Amino acid sequence: MRFFPVLAMVAAIPMLAIAAPASADGTVTRATGCGDKIYAAGVNGFAVLAASGPGMVADGDELKGDFEKIGHVVLFDRTSGRSVSAVVEERGLDKPQIERRIATNCRSLVANTFVSGKVERTEGCGNKIFVDTPKGIAVLERIAGGVVSTGDILTGNFNRPGRATVQVRQTSGTMTVFVEDFQLSRSAAQRKMDASCRR
Repeated sequence: MRFFPVLAMVAAIPMLAIAAPASADGTVTRATGCGDKIYAAGVNGFAVLAASGPGMVADGDELKGDFEKIGHVVLFDRTSGRSVSAVVEERGLDKPQIERRIATNCRSLVANTFVSGKVERTEGCGNKIFVDTPKGIAVLERIAGGVVSTGDILTGNFNRPGRATVQVRQTSGTMTVFVEDFQLSRSAAQRKMDASCRR
């Protein structure tokens, strides 16, 4: 009679193993240029996670943990050897679905590189600065910082739309700009100059 509780506990152990959540380890498909978003491939498709901060994991990192359910998870990054706190926003996605989300939410890897260009025109254009780069002409709008002139060389991450910081080579100063457009052809840039600048 007194062995009954022990037998009941032994019988319950397989039931607990069945009820425990299965581990769903995976690999980071993309995190670079995606802010706090992590796109990972698991055993049941792809998942979208929001990390507690950007730069927590890198592309190709191996994650150990269960991201097969929506909600908060703590994963172990085997590559870096640290824990990552995240929220699983979507799961069970196929390759075309995850590729669309990456294309929408992540910056192009090319856009993460710095470029240099020569100021084509700024005088008479208000806050607009037209910069000739090897990939085409960028249209920047000055938010804060120094003064630039036609012929100055600018360096910065203006291969993508949005806010950027650029360095003015001639003065060694920095300037905050908004990248309105980039990689424009000369004719497209000329139309923008005609619309934005005084003659």
